[in-house]
Amino acid sequence: MSELARSLFSLEAVYALTGAVLWVFAGLTFADRGHPRRVGSGLFWSILGVIFAFGGVLPHLVTGLLVLAMVALDGAGQVGRGAAAGGVASRRLGDRIFLPVLVIPLVTFGFAAGVRLLGGDVSRGALVGLGVGGVAAMAAGLVITRGTARELMEEGRRLNEAMGAVNLLPQLLASLGVIFTAAKVGDLIAGGITRVIPGDSLFLLVLANCVGMALFTIVMGNSFAAFPVIATGVLAPLIIRPFGADPAMAAIITLTAGSSGTLMTPMAANFNIVPTALLGMRDQYGVIKFQLPFALTIWALHVVLMWLLIKFW
Repeated sequence: MSELARSLFSLEAVYALTGAVLWVFAGLTFADRGHPRRVGSGLFWSILGVIFAFGGVLPHLVTGLLVLAMVALDGAGQVGRGAAAGGVASRRLGDRIFLPVLVIPLVTFGFAAGVRLLGGDVSRGALVGLGVGGVAAMAAGLVITRGTARELMEEGRRLNEAMGAVNLLPQLLASLGVIFTAAKVGDLIAGGITRVIPGDSLFLLVLANCVGMALFTIVMGNSFAAFPVIATGVLAPLIIRPFGADPAMAAIITLTAGSSGTLMTPMAANFNIVPTALLGMRDQYGVIKFQLPFALTIWALHVVLMWLLIKFW
């Protein structure tokens, strides 16, 4: 593969393209005279575009200050949605409306498989494939709807503004998980657990492990961000090593116990808050209220299953 091709099909290129799209959204927002928060929203998406496009070369301090500027804009109520027109009627398109969505995973998996055959980094290849799949889905959408590039960007802006600043929450919370792990918050939690629970009480330790995982997920909104904190501080030293538990089994059950917490928190905005905005639901927390009894039941089953597998397997 040539150097030019490597540059075009790289993760940095995907980030730069994402930044360019965000700048287009910002430009459309600035030009929308009917937008009640035109300047603040335009600045918000412009700054995010800068972070995506130049985050790899900007000093960390500058990136942090840009994030704080975005937080200030949203905290001051200066980020909102505009008056972009509605989309193409779904009745006219029928089931074809789902084709662009299906293009994304097909291209992503295809790209990852190709990278694997070439001996490259599959995880990185999948991320690049996701970006390429997004571009392919945009092209498919234009073909199916027979729309224009301007309409494509207007619809993208409409959906982006409907979700609003919560778009950033998963990335920010994942960063918080890295900080907590580096600060050894898990060790602090483990110290508190050992002072309350005897070291030979398997069920209570499993319960504490799953409670801690669910609570951290509720706070951070992402079980993948919470997992390193609990796994290094609680799961490994208090359960896996003393009781000889299978690490793979204990780890996956702990992770999915945290995923139960994802169903119970507004911090998991992309799952629980964004749908209410896109569907125009009256109750902002309607999704969480519906999921809550199922989430609690699933979490309790995780505790029992993990205890049984460690004790009798």
